[in-house]
Amino acid sequence: MPRFPALLSALLAVALALLPSAVHAQDGAKDVKVLVVFPQTPTPSKVYFATDGEFTRGLLIPFAAIANSANLRKRSDTLGAQLDATLVGYDRYAVLEEALRKSFGQRSPMFMIEATTDVDRFLPGEKLGTAAAQAGYRYVITIEEVFSGLSMLNLMATRSDDVAPMATIRYRVYETSDRKQLLKGVAAQNGMTKKHIDHAPGDRALFVDAYPQMAQGIATQLVGNLFRTDTLHAMAASIGRGGEVPKVSTVLKQNERRFAYTFKPAEGWKQTKMNTRYASVLEPRTDLRYRMGMRFEIDLLVPEFGQAVDNLDDYLPPFLERLGDTGVDMTTFAPFDDIQAPGYRIYSHAVGDKGGRNVVMMRMLDKDMLEVVTIVVLEDFEALYPQYRAALEQNLSATQLKVANAR
Repeated sequence: MPRFPALLSALLAVALALLPSAVHAQDGAKDVKVLVVFPQTPTPSKVYFATDGEFTRGLLIPFAAIANSANLRKRSDTLGAQLDATLVGYDRYAVLEEALRKSFGQRSPMFMIEATTDVDRFLPGEKLGTAAAQAGYRYVITIEEVFSGLSMLNLMATRSDDVAPMATIRYRVYETSDRKQLLKGVAAQNGMTKKHIDHAPGDRALFVDAYPQMAQGIATQLVGNLFRTDTLHAMAASIGRGGEVPKVSTVLKQNERRFAYTFKPAEGWKQTKMNTRYASVLEPRTDLRYRMGMRFEIDLLVPEFGQAVDNLDDYLPPFLERLGDTGVDMTTFAPFDDIQAPGYRIYSHAVGDKGGRNVVMMRMLDKDMLEVVTIVVLEDFEALYPQYRAALEQNLSATQLKVANAR
């Protein structure tokens, strides 16, 4: 069964408000050469789809779960082969390579990303320490595709018979000088467009149109993990340019106990746990979560994040720059007053091409800390927002945030 990320979890990985802007390269400075090793041949596509009846039988009938598993594998192989035939000629590794190049470049132009499928030459182990190093690569990232294809939106059982594009990878980061593994992780991203299972495997545009955004989300998660764990700083420091990529884990650790959220979601909503104390998500319990939700973030106003400011007026320009980097049409960013949110400065901006809009609420918490609450509506804002405005306002008013003073 694939790991299908919740909508706001996936969006959060892309938003990453704590990442500073890229630092320009120094004239004549060295670069960090990074080799990304993809599988020698593309992993076969998969299609995960289970009916309500199969799920129910798996719960109620002895040994039915075993039969279900066999049926699902057979169905996935058949539909996956159909999807591969539909996608013939499409190079998703090239798209992911370009996404990684962009994500590394946003941190610093010192990172030079190249890719290969020559697994035999650059496998981890003894060969990693010789072939890669001799070719001038300081670091190697290996990519393993766990799932690439289509998956239903509700993993328990589908109610709509719709599936959407999805991709999950495992990655490992190695230093070539001593063949040491520095980091490993999983990154997943889903597309936002779904289609009935009878037509989705034969619809090339469904996957191809969604994959660049999915690849960018995966790349952002990977590079963001390198950044938050200070691995990216160590990579820059290996050529004497550590000052261009700040060391942030200590700063985050020192400040994460200064605040604490208590959520009381409205009826039909739930809190989704994140892997950081600096971000929290409230989202509907139904498949509506793939269209809307709320994100609560704490941002630090510190030099390490390129944010040595102490007020919202000075915070707004770099915030807008980051939004623009994610593809937001900044001409749509404007004040917004159609919500009860005392104490917040409120804006909104368009998102996507299906009538989506985000509502962004900001407030200072301390001289070096602020809160950003975002209502995300990916499509049909004019219909969904009025329908759920009361629940959104209840989520906001019922949330308690305790903040300790700066040290």
